[in-house]
Amino acid sequence: MVNEPDLAILVVGAARVVADRLGAAVVAAGIDDMSTRFGFVVRALADRDRTLTELAELLAVSKQAAIKVVDEMEARGFLDRVAHPGDRRVKLLRLTAKGRAVRAAALAASHDLEAQLRETAGDGEVDAFLRTLHAFLATHDATPTTHSRALW
Repeated sequence: MVNEPDLAILVVGAARVVADRLGAAVVAAGIDDMSTRFGFVVRALADRDRTLTELAELLAVSKQAAIKVVDEMEARGFLDRVAHPGDRRVKLLRLTAKGRAVRAAALAASHDLEAQLRETAGDGEVDAFLRTLHAFLATHDATPTTHSRALW
């Protein structure tokens, strides 16, 4: 139908709702200097410490772009550079308590959004929606971390 929103409008609208909810959760956790572009770095460092080169490769950005955001995040207290245990010349990027608090708040908000959707639409619909999102990303050779360049 002509009056119905198309796929792009629905996806962008959904992304805005998610970004707003995650941002509000981070602010509610007492962190008011978080930038949207820091989110990809927080997620990338959530599982383990990484070198700058690893981070840049994971996020598909140049080392110069990565260093810019890493410097800003370090200045704001979201991450630290620590010595690599096997090579003192190499620095690892590690989330601080503040960075881990961002991850925890955002992840909790994401889980809440999914739980609310499951309550409204039902498990089967949400499971199908998630499969569809995965298929959409795979079809376009995208992962949850790719296309982050647009935020940098």
